[in-house]
Amino acid sequence: MYYIPTLIGLTVMVFAILHAGGPYKLIAPYINPRLSGPARQEQIQMLIQKFHLNQPIYVQYFYWLWALLHGNLGYTTTPIFSGPATEALAIFFPNTAVLAIFAGVLMWIIGIPLGTWSAVRKDKPDDVAIRVFSYTLYGMPIYLLAVVLIIIFAVYLKLLPISGVVNPELTVGLSWYVNGISYPTHVLIIDAIIHGDWKLALNAFEHLILPAFTLALAAMAGVINILRASMIEVLDQDYVRFARSKGLPEGVVTKKHARPTAMFPVYTNFAYTVAGMLSGVVVVESVFDYPGIGYWLTQSMLGNDMGGIMAGTLIFGLIFVTTSLALDILFAIKDPRIRLG
Repeated sequence: MYYIPTLIGLTVMVFAILHAGGPYKLIAPYINPRLSGPARQEQIQMLIQKFHLNQPIYVQYFYWLWALLHGNLGYTTTPIFSGPATEALAIFFPNTAVLAIFAGVLMWIIGIPLGTWSAVRKDKPDDVAIRVFSYTLYGMPIYLLAVVLIIIFAVYLKLLPISGVVNPELTVGLSWYVNGISYPTHVLIIDAIIHGDWKLALNAFEHLILPAFTLALAAMAGVINILRASMIEVLDQDYVRFARSKGLPEGVVTKKHARPTAMFPVYTNFAYTVAGMLSGVVVVESVFDYPGIGYWLTQSMLGNDMGGIMAGTLIFGLIFVTTSLALDILFAIKDPRIRLG
């Protein structure tokens, strides 16, 4: 299995970037700003020893890896959160998970029918329209797509809010919503339902629609194009022709016989779809001020916060590698001829 070497390579890359700025950059978040002179130097030396930064680089790596395995990802200082990076992940990751799942559902329920219809109607005007639509999405930067959707649905039609997760006036006086963070799950929609505030839950859902739709559209182009190409090939297979010769309706032939086989390339490329969505999350959450991992990572980059940058990079890498592993295991179970490499 190549996943263990991949994970090791990921940790080595993160460690190298983390240490590229030198030891002072690593210990800066832990230095008491009120200290000066000899007291400050004494604390610096103490921190260097504490984090083993006075030892050879390979020794530092193993100490860092040991801390990582015990859930110590360092310290982050950003305008939206300051504290251990693990706490930041616990707060912001649930929001990103909800956004990604909602976007994934939208991508699936819109992209698959469009890809199927485009293949069935090959070279017809509606096929051309769908291809133009998908290629436009593929070539459009995600931030520009976000701006276009904001102009249409928030500015012109005034149907959806522009940014944030809730109208601030709805959270005044709430004991379970503090400094922009809701409790206990940190996902405002879920927490509002738990506390019985249905008006707030609906408002939070409205704030989720535009970011999720933007992310879904950005990832949808690949699904449409891959499924269309696969469907065109499958529709020309002998077993599909045989199904037609039996007098089955074209809709049944397409949905029950052709599409299940044609979906396999879509499934095999799903890990790359996830990777694209992860990169899109950073942009989408930043544009819409949506408090997820991507927004926190952007704040970390703007503030040169190495703890946040490395923790965010590491968690995104782990998600991609884990998704790839899960897909390979599922394919191996479904088809024993496939072996995990």
